Amino acid sequence: MTLEDQLNLITGLTAKERKQVLSWIASLNEEQVIDIFQDGVKKSYLLKNEHPDVSGRINKYCAFILSARNAGWNTVKGRGYRVAEKKQYDDFSSLRKSSVATLIKKGRTPVLRRKILAHWGEIKELKDEGVGFRPIADFLSQKRKVKASASYLAKLWQEVETNG
Repeated sequence: MTLEDQLNLITGLTAKERKQVLSWIASLNEEQVIDIFQDGVKKSYLLKNEHPDVSGRINKYCAFILSARNAGWNTVKGRGYRVAEKKQYDDFSSLRKSSVATLIKKGRTPVLRRKILAHWGEIKELKDEGVGFRPIADFLSQKRKVKASASYLAKLWQEVETNG
């Protein structure tokens, strides 16, 4: 295994992303950098136990990179970002709540519901024979080209069969 492969495996980052991490660390104030170094020392002992075959210098480098990831850098589509603090989190909490409410209000697409109800006779027949919702969902997907989850079928079953 090459050095690059070892580093990729242990850190979970490519060479380009590791350089971005180092660049991000350079932008921090010294107190934060010292904290990252200290955390890296602790992580190097843990890595030593997990990967005893890795040399000491590679171990310390990987621990430093992992410590930086835990300190706030992470990869989202190859871009680094800092973890939001409580203030930023609170600022967007109402936005998150409203978007979740919109999703819940929308529910499933009526098209999918109509497609499933078009095959309701088959679904009811299979259910009366004791077939579960997962196999029914697989049947609909393979034979009728209607993709629906087992949980959605169960929910629809409750609506249709209990309400008449």
